Amino acid sequence: MKSEKELFGLAQMYVTLEDEYKKAAEYNLYELDEIKEGLENVRDTLFQKGYDVDKFIHYQHLYRTMTIGEYFKFIKTLE
Repeated sequence: MKSEKELFGLAQMYVTLEDEYKKAAEYNLYELDEIKEGLENVRDTLFQKGYDVDKFIHYQHLYRTMTIGEYFKFIKTLE
């Protein structure tokens, strides 16, 4: 079953992992494999469940630009 809330959560997780990856690439090379695995898990879930990739990318952008208040308000609107 597809869920907008799950899709937004995947986008949120991916954004967080991407940011961690960028930081780890600069300072802590030992964490890169673990973060790459997390990114792959998100991508696998996306494709296995047949989510709309364009909407996923939109949610990534949206998450990056939200304030905390906007986030909590938005999350309540998702199914």
